[in-house]
Amino acid sequence: MRVGIDARLLEREMTGIGRFLVGVLDLITQLDKENEYYLFSFEKLEDYEKKGFKVIATGKNKLIPNFLYSPFWLNFVLPSYLKKYKIDIFFFPSSFLPLGEKKYKAIIVLCDVFHKVDKDFHTFLYRKYIDLFLTTALKKSQLILTISQNSKRDILKFYQTPEEKVKIVYLAADKVFHPRPPSLEDQKRVKEKYNLPEKFILHVGVLEERKNIKGIIEIADLLKKETDVPILLFGKVGHNSQKYLSEIDQRKNIQFKGFAANEDLPLLYNLATILLFPTFYEGFGLPVVEAMQSGLPVVASNTSSLPEIIGEAGAVCNPNDYQCFSKNIVRLLNDKDFYDSIRRNEVEKVKDFNWEKATKTIINLLKSL
Repeated sequence: MRVGIDARLLEREMTGIGRFLVGVLDLITQLDKENEYYLFSFEKLEDYEKKGFKVIATGKNKLIPNFLYSPFWLNFVLPSYLKKYKIDIFFFPSSFLPLGEKKYKAIIVLCDVFHKVDKDFHTFLYRKYIDLFLTTALKKSQLILTISQNSKRDILKFYQTPEEKVKIVYLAADKVFHPRPPSLEDQKRVKEKYNLPEKFILHVGVLEERKNIKGIIEIADLLKKETDVPILLFGKVGHNSQKYLSEIDQRKNIQFKGFAANEDLPLLYNLATILLFPTFYEGFGLPVVEAMQSGLPVVASNTSSLPEIIGEAGAVCNPNDYQCFSKNIVRLLNDKDFYDSIRRNEVEKVKDFNWEKATKTIINLLKSL
């Protein structure tokens, strides 16, 4: 079979679904010698050609903004290439399909339906836009991959989708995330680049309401009475986040550091003391798995997918219980036995999530089509 993959995510700043694609592509041509794999992208992906992929670079109109050109490419440029290269199955890591008729079978990835779970965190127009294209994609696709039992339940709850179409493929952390003391040279470089203190509490994620940034600020206010270890936030600036930046700027024990480079993220997990993740909702929660695999104790929410991911390994709280987060952080800072036991439990638990298992699941699903 000829399997096509939308690889445009590889050309952007790496986020959760991009890491999902990278994890699968790193192994799929090694584990599957029967199918041919075609990557469709704007630019040439030479590293992936060396791994056995046929890379089809379509080019990009640089005069048109990406938010306009991307749907044009999906609906008008991509279909002609799929026909030209006689693609049998196309794998969309995003949740949208071309609107026209298709002769190939389609697999989409739908990480979550948070726009349905809590309508307060998205604009009306955004929710209608998602619904319009997502409803069509769910009907036209042969398989829908999602990344947790919780996300599957939500998809079945909010959309009339046959349960047998929805398959779970758990994400995993890249092998670069593991417990290690960074070299003195790396420590110096990263500490100077981000102006890091000796000890800090780390948060990784978009600066937006879903990530409970208000809660993080409240937790910081509680912690200032107990410790001078600051909370450092790394991630993109999200929708309606200016109010949080203003509040953060008024405090000394919490700082927004911006987006962390891919090569620096494993070092940040190793240099941090604790990962704080009081999110309201996650399709999976990849930063939690990356931290656990790095041996960094996690204090996280007990909502959505996180109980599946953390199990009994980490410290969990209701996302609105700021006292619980504060108490667990203070205990981790002061109780070495507690700290070490959390680390051991997390490193063991995270073995449940690995890219070989995920990739083999996807290969078997391709064969089933």
